[in-house]
Amino acid sequence: MESENTTRQAIWKRRIHEPFITAALAVALTAGFGYGAILVASLAFGVMPGSWYSALVQAHGHAQLFGWLGLAVLGMGLFFMPRLRGVSLQSSQRLPYAFALLVSGIVLRVAAQPLAGWFAASAFAGVPRAAMLGAAFLEAAGLVCIAWMLMATARAAKPLKRDAPAYPVEPFARIGFVCLALAFFLNLLGTWNAFTESRNVIAARYDQLAITLMLYGVAIPMAIVFSLRNLPLFLRLALPPRNGWRKLAAFYAFALALRALPFLVAIADDGLVFTGRVLSANYILVLTVDALAVLGVILLNACILIFLWRLDLVRRRPPWTVDRAPDTRPDLEYLRKPTRAHFPDYGEYGRFEWLIYSAFAWLVVAVILDVLRALPGVNESIPIPQDAARHALMAGFITLLICGMSVRMAPGFSGKRGVTHPDLVTWLFGLGNLAAFLRVAPAFFPQSEFALMLWGVSGFIGWCAVLVLALILWRTFR
Repeated sequence: MESENTTRQAIWKRRIHEPFITAALAVALTAGFGYGAILVASLAFGVMPGSWYSALVQAHGHAQLFGWLGLAVLGMGLFFMPRLRGVSLQSSQRLPYAFALLVSGIVLRVAAQPLAGWFAASAFAGVPRAAMLGAAFLEAAGLVCIAWMLMATARAAKPLKRDAPAYPVEPFARIGFVCLALAFFLNLLGTWNAFTESRNVIAARYDQLAITLMLYGVAIPMAIVFSLRNLPLFLRLALPPRNGWRKLAAFYAFALALRALPFLVAIADDGLVFTGRVLSANYILVLTVDALAVLGVILLNACILIFLWRLDLVRRRPPWTVDRAPDTRPDLEYLRKPTRAHFPDYGEYGRFEWLIYSAFAWLVVAVILDVLRALPGVNESIPIPQDAARHALMAGFITLLICGMSVRMAPGFSGKRGVTHPDLVTWLFGLGNLAAFLRVAPAFFPQSEFALMLWGVSGFIGWCAVLVLALILWRTFR
């Protein structure tokens, strides 16, 4: 029994990513893209939304952000980031407990909230509401375990020097994990607020801030970390300059704080309303906060564009291989199998680069839509649906980048030299982009029945894309 436990712990330590990615895929196929397909199909086929609809919308969002995105980031990050600092994850014996708490909390939440909405008019609704609160406590407890391990890992790591590989990206990793912790805390706070007020959905001031933190505080900074460290190698790009990234991270954090300011003021109202003061009643304060939030949106997206420019996906500069040392045995070059043009692999990961390039194209679309929505006067003359901007980021950039990075990185983490079905990666690219397009474009034509029909189809196509990714990774891990 002792040797079996030792073996199990060694597997957890060596393959941290596999259970997290598997759980992320399971949540995405059920409550994530599964609920999403039900929601858009119900509207497309004329089903009248009831009290269950808003509860199902929030459960779908929670599954996508905390399950699909959160678990995938944790799985890849807990494996990759400690090694970038030259140390393994410390206190890893707590990892199975953290995993169990997080997954059980997410599953309980996405199951209980739709039930709370469905039985909103009955006395039974109090039971799923209590389950939602319990789920929030489970998730928070799981993140506390993760935070404990990360702090122990930081203490075990050597002091970070300027020439260390982690030095440029370490502030972005800190932003990502701090915002992840804040999002889980806000989820707990918002769920408690909903439970005490006998509501089936979390108030917008908590929910919208948690969404902002997960999208712009977790997804974008962690994408910057993984991109800067891996894409020059995977795509044979020029090495990004090392200087300036820490200043950009500080600027990004400042812009994110400005963007979150309206939600923070709204949450602060909860604490002041009992003293007879309400911050949001102050007209001058509201105008100032809104202006600062618009500035935060513009600055935040400017930081994203600076990152894309310095990453140089359009290959303005020659790849890093041009300046590497010459081979010591050029006479043996004819014995080597040539790699794909412009890439260091032989196709064993499929056309993963299509997923990555299209993901960043969707990021540019999301940046444009987000800025246009924020600019005074523009959104009134050219209405930009928030749903379109948000899903360009979530269904387009985040989902496709998770797919591309998972296909390319996860096999190596598991000691594999490629994916089992590289041809399926092309299908993943087609399905993922089609689902994102059909989810974003119809939002601009809300009165069109044909656009509504396409919107309904997008959910099923997105679900099929995640199913293809699950098949690729499951067979590869096995």
